[in-house]
Amino acid sequence: MEIRILRNINVEELLSVFNTSFSDYIVPFHLSLEQLESKIVADKIDMNLSVGTFESEKLVGFILNAKKEKDGKYTVYNAGTGVIPEYRGQGLVRKMYDYVLPVLNEIHTEALTLEVIEGNVPAIRAYEHLGFKITRKLLCFNGIIDLEEKNSEIRLEEIDHFQWEIFQSFWDIQPSWQSSIMVLEQIRRQCCILGGYKDEQLVGYAVYNPAVRKIYQIAVDKNYRKQGIGTKLFSRIGNIVKGQAVSFNNVDDVSENTSAFLSNTIGLKNWVSQFEMKKDL
Repeated sequence: MEIRILRNINVEELLSVFNTSFSDYIVPFHLSLEQLESKIVADKIDMNLSVGTFESEKLVGFILNAKKEKDGKYTVYNAGTGVIPEYRGQGLVRKMYDYVLPVLNEIHTEALTLEVIEGNVPAIRAYEHLGFKITRKLLCFNGIIDLEEKNSEIRLEEIDHFQWEIFQSFWDIQPSWQSSIMVLEQIRRQCCILGGYKDEQLVGYAVYNPAVRKIYQIAVDKNYRKQGIGTKLFSRIGNIVKGQAVSFNNVDDVSENTSAFLSNTIGLKNWVSQFEMKKDL
């Protein structure tokens, strides 16, 4: 058995092992080749920092890593870990981390981060034994938006670029990796930005992908909340996706008002929750 960096991995081979690894996961899912290639781009996965376990040149396990730089140091995000069923119980995740850590130290990595489903107790314990600690709980919502647009004083229109300075002034919580500024800049062409204006002032916005019906960010100016702005943004998205189900993942559960709004007003369901975990190096 050999562990090595995945820089020369064939994506089709990775896809096969990825889908086999997650076929019996607590929330089973299956990706197409196009979806995996999109994930690699969207999550900014770096194959030079990703690692795999091979048995007779056959990939049997992997850790897909992405990196984010700030002030010359990096945070590395585990965008996916998988081991095919017949090779589990051999400590391969620990062995792969032991292998890749010197590589990550070379680029001055200061922290590792990942997300794990709340009910996946074995994985949580394994990561805790590796030195990861739970930093926050993230709620994943989905469902059909069935609302009427209200508040005629609010004008909605598409925005042609991210206005991060203004957007961030609306935030109560920091987005998770997959909805972060860095990732959204990477997938800008796939995203639509919808702005809500009152008296020509931007007072709310939403970032979403209409093709996959995924909402990445939505926020309203603190001075204009409880005026139907968020409801109007969601209602417009519901109309755009023509009544199909949407997803809005990794909402920090610290924001109880946001969770209540999504559940009670918008009608989305918190179908699964995750823990964000972090290890300082």
